Amino acid sequence: MSALNILLVDDNRNLVTTLSDGLREAMGKAISVAVCCSGSEALSMVATQRFDVVISDFNMPGVPRLELINKIRQDYRETILILITAYGTDALEEEVHRLGIGYITRPFGLSLLVQVIHDLMRRQIDKRRNRKRDAHPDLGPDGYTGMP
Repeated sequence: MSALNILLVDDNRNLVTTLSDGLREAMGKAISVAVCCSGSEALSMVATQRFDVVISDFNMPGVPRLELINKIRQDYRETILILITAYGTDALEEEVHRLGIGYITRPFGLSLLVQVIHDLMRRQIDKRRNRKRDAHPDLGPDGYTGMP
């Protein structure tokens, strides 16, 4: 199994360093964490590297609100996206949930972030399994026919 590739995007260098170190410790050697501090840098990185998860701050200088997340969603549909913000509203929470994006308001504990990552990964696996089953109705619930 290859490492889970995570990109952390926040203009607060202390926060991305803390989260990066914490994720590595909490999730073990099965992850690789890259960090950047601007939306334009994040877009450059996702264009040249594959990331399974992108965790981004909502209020990034020079990037209008959800533009970074929407651009990544448009170009890299399989990437799991998580938005973090200190300025949460009910409307924002509804919008990101409608888009299938994880949402966490600050302050938050590392355990919550890890749980959101795991939940979104499970949801993505279930979606893939359902698409496969829909495309092949002869498959059983586990995605196999049971025949050799």
